[in-house]
Amino acid sequence: MFDRLVSHVHKGVPAPALRAALVRIDAGGRQFLAEEVQFDEPIGETICVATRPGDEIVYAKRPGRWGPSRFVKNREPEACSSLVVILKKAEEDGNYVLITAFVGHIAEPEPWDSRAFIQQANPAEAAEKSREFWNSHALIWGVEKVIIETITAECPW
Repeated sequence: MFDRLVSHVHKGVPAPALRAALVRIDAGGRQFLAEEVQFDEPIGETICVATRPGDEIVYAKRPGRWGPSRFVKNREPEACSSLVVILKKAEEDGNYVLITAFVGHIAEPEPWDSRAFIQQANPAEAAEKSREFWNSHALIWGVEKVIIETITAECPW
């Protein structure tokens, strides 16, 4: 397994946990994989949380993204004992390249990411599943950079 110059290992991912997770993943020859690895105790904090009535929700684009993300303003990151690792099989040698890793749980693609739905057996169902997930989850406001002029309270999907 190799890291790449532009991998996106999120802040707060403990290197020992990432190494332990990589050892536990069975790639099984898959071309692309997203694995959630559970640990016996919290390894960090997740910034993607389930939302609830009374939460202050806003939407904004993050740099390098094509559409807006859903954010919650009145919440804090939550302790988490799982790490998500996303790998892609290298074309040249069959090794795996680390695409991203973050403390948290596997999430649905964001509703604006039509490329993720087109690849599914039922794109309309995948898009609906994404909207359902992101209508009940959000990223913690203030942790990720956003493009200020894109902030809105109106749901874009």
